[in-house]
Amino acid sequence: MNLDKRLTRQTRPVRLSLALTISLGWLAGILLVLQAYMLSQIISRVFLDSQALNDISTLLIVLLVAALLRAGALWGSEIAAGTVAGQVKTTLREQLFDHLTALGPAYTRGEQSGELVSTATRGIEELDAYFSQYLPQLALAALIPLTILGFIIPLDLLSGIVLLITAPLIPFFMILIGSLASSLTRKQFTTLSRMSAHFLDVLQGLTTLKIFGRNREQAQIIARISDRFRDTTMGVLRVAFLSALVLEMLATISTAIIAVEIGLRLLYGRVSFEEAFFVLILAPEFYLPLRLLGTRFHAGASGVTAAQRILEVLEIPPRSIRINHKEESSLLHSVARSHGEANRIKRAELAQPPHIRFDGVYYTYPGTDRPTLDGVSFELPPRQKTA
Repeated sequence: MNLDKRLTRQTRPVRLSLALTISLGWLAGILLVLQAYMLSQIISRVFLDSQALNDISTLLIVLLVAALLRAGALWGSEIAAGTVAGQVKTTLREQLFDHLTALGPAYTRGEQSGELVSTATRGIEELDAYFSQYLPQLALAALIPLTILGFIIPLDLLSGIVLLITAPLIPFFMILIGSLASSLTRKQFTTLSRMSAHFLDVLQGLTTLKIFGRNREQAQIIARISDRFRDTTMGVLRVAFLSALVLEMLATISTAIIAVEIGLRLLYGRVSFEEAFFVLILAPEFYLPLRLLGTRFHAGASGVTAAQRILEVLEIPPRSIRINHKEESSLLHSVARSHGEANRIKRAELAQPPHIRFDGVYYTYPGTDRPTLDGVSFELPPRQKTA
């Protein structure tokens, strides 16, 4: 399962909204059981007992109220889920921007700007489906089937046993297919990040490329990267459709087994019609949360893949960057002292407009061999604007 503990900790400030999302979804599942029971009673009384509309008016009212309440619960669950995802994304985005600011240019100079922009924009947005769909469905996939089993087993033990045997097959195949989907999703996100980084670099150097006549070559490179991203995306979609097909097939076969064994026992009079119809209505709904979990598993995989890069940046300690700043500052002071500039400044000169002069300045960033400033000399006269 795509359950990242670091991402789960991000839900602590919104745990009440997350609990409300799960609770309303669970309530919708309970109301579904009530609807199935009312529907089985209504059909049994109308078609078998030939009761009039007045005799079942109470059941119809309860069925209508349950349907309205279930619709309201599902709507409220979606609103609460959107609140959870929105607040977590806002918090992560602020943390990422603040942390990048704290790291400063000493960190970003070693990174690709386009890749960081893609992580801070699309990477954050990929978490929406993880927090609003996958995480709540992970809890509902356990709560709703267990609730349905709690109503079915006392009425029909054999059907309950069939449900218990077939239910683990869906998560099992979901995990098998999900391992392949996770690797493809990571490859897709990496390709997208590289494409974004390269595209931004090309835009920044577009004038230079046109001057030297290399713009067509870069257009071909961007086309190749885009084709690679398209192929990777299609691979992810193929696995997603394959996963959906397998889960649907398992749920359909399991429901068919329930229908066959209930039909045979109903034919021989070993189970009443309303009980058989009640179980038959709930059988597809028993597998529905598991199928939805499989569908949202791929959305969760995209969110986890994006979050790995976001959390990787957030885990870089700013202190190490500050140490580099101190090293750079001490290096500049040592260069100034080596040229004797600090000893030549007199207090009397401070009253006059200062001259800024660079005389053979050399500077190399820590961790690199190529000098940034190589024997630079110039002078900035006072009270003048120098371009």
